[in-house]
Amino acid sequence: MSVSLLQSLRSLRASQTFSAIGEVHANLMGYRKMGLKYDDLIPDESPIIQEALHRLSPRDTQERIFRFRRAFFLSNTQSILDPPEWTKPEEDVPYLRPLIDLVESEIASKEAFDNLTSIPEALKKRNKSS
Repeated sequence: MSVSLLQSLRSLRASQTFSAIGEVHANLMGYRKMGLKYDDLIPDESPIIQEALHRLSPRDTQERIFRFRRAFFLSNTQSILDPPEWTKPEEDVPYLRPLIDLVESEIASKEAFDNLTSIPEALKKRNKSS
C-alpha cells in the first residue's frame, strides 16, 4: 500500500500539471518581479548559511548584492521591474542550495567522525600502517 502511494506521489510530482502549478506559485510569490532568485529568500542568520555564503564565487556574491540592493530600492519605491527585466524561470536556478547541502554534509561527517568510539573494521582493513 505505502509503495503504491509513494509511486503515485512521485508520478504526480513529475507531471506537467504539478510543475505548472509550481510555476504559477513562484510567479505569485513576486520575488521574480523584483529581480530576485529563490535562493535569495533563504535567511542568512544561520552559521551554515554564512559558511555557504563565504564559499560563493566573487561574481555570485556581487550579483547577489546587486539583486538585494535593487529589490530594496524597488520595495522603498513600492514598484516592480519592467516585465523584460523579471527573473526568468530558466535563470532562477539554485546557486546557494548546493553549497548549503555541501556544508551540512561536511558537518554531519565531522560529527559522525567525532562520535566514533572505536575504529570500524572496514577502516582497519584499509589502513596499511597497522
